[in-house]
Amino acid sequence: MTLTDIEYKTFLKIHIDFLFFVGQKSKIIDDTMNFKKFVDTDFSVKLKCRDFFLDNKVILDDYLTTNFNKLTTEQISILTGFKKTITSDFVIFKCLTNNAIFIDTKDNKFYAVKALGDRFDHFFERFPVLVQTTLLPFKEKIVYDGFMKSQGIYFGQGMKSKMNEDYKKAKKNNNILSTI
Repeated sequence: MTLTDIEYKTFLKIHIDFLFFVGQKSKIIDDTMNFKKFVDTDFSVKLKCRDFFLDNKVILDDYLTTNFNKLTTEQISILTGFKKTITSDFVIFKCLTNNAIFIDTKDNKFYAVKALGDRFDHFFERFPVLVQTTLLPFKEKIVYDGFMKSQGIYFGQGMKSKMNEDYKKAKKNNNILSTI
């Protein structure tokens, strides 16, 4: 249910480069911080960069324009997909062989989401569980952006049964989204 090793490394490279740019432009990071220091810096700094992007998506166009000659066609395509982010509270309903099923609490849409490098069941002891994260397209798949906050809420049998009914209905009607 994770990206391949090559896909994971590609995602990390593109995403961390972009977050470094966001950090510089937004002044979240000091002008003296180089890329290597940014990679090694605290997770919370990268989260601030991600949050700045989500509140100011126009910065992605700035990044694409500034780095157009340095980016491959594939990188531009992947980055352009970042414009289609979905930030919400999601229920990770279950982990399957190829992906995890996320339910958006805002509209009850179902998403088949690939984990990045570690499976979701490495982070959580049981499912379903409520999390806050951002989904985005990546190479005809849906991934999360690497930042996930657990709400610490697990669901009892009654809610699980209702979610399972909704899941079966969505599956039957081909309403589980695997691309954004």
